[in-house]
Amino acid sequence: MPVLKGAMKCLSTASLVAGVLFALTPAHANEIWNFNSPVSPPALGTTHDYMGNLGTIITATAFGPGPPQLFGKGLGGDENGVGLTNDLSGENEITPGSFIQLSLANINFTLNSVNMSFLADSTTAGDTWQVLGTNTSGTLAGATPILSCVGSDGPGNPCETLMTLSGAGNFKFLDVTALEGNVLLSEVNTISVPAPIVGAGLPGVVAACGVLLALARRRRQRKA
Repeated sequence: MPVLKGAMKCLSTASLVAGVLFALTPAHANEIWNFNSPVSPPALGTTHDYMGNLGTIITATAFGPGPPQLFGKGLGGDENGVGLTNDLSGENEITPGSFIQLSLANINFTLNSVNMSFLADSTTAGDTWQVLGTNTSGTLAGATPILSCVGSDGPGNPCETLMTLSGAGNFKFLDVTALEGNVLLSEVNTISVPAPIVGAGLPGVVAACGVLLALARRRRQRKA
């Protein structure tokens, strides 16, 4: 029966398409990197690997006069994250002229549309942080500003909430620095946004298969 064979072939094709689409969809795309662990003293060295909750590593490297080392803080409140040991105030935070560079080499931005977010801490009134994207290691020169914020005192400080880093996936590195005062790098995360067109044609294929099956049943009933 040509119609029945066509219907079965259609269903087989639909199953294959569904399997391929499932295989191409990453099982895990949302990940969080928390920079308030480990906590110093002692300092963490000029480079330290931070592992996300799903196992992906972001390497942080300290740059600035000194040279500085990374320094983890976990004092509670808004004093959580990683700073630098060359902070003249003795608070071991990121200050103007110094920065922490994050390598994004292990993050796959191509499987899905991935949004990256950033969280700073210890950003009180007068403190200003900035995140820049770059493809050059070890320098702020030529880096592209992505996001910045001027801190404030009291509850509802917007600079100490997660904020989207638009276009982060276009760069190999993120540079985190202070423009005023001193701040901490607290958290980075990625959130996957599946592309809406992936699998969009599959329901239509399944519907067409259903029509063919219905026609095959009718033909069988008429012959009976």
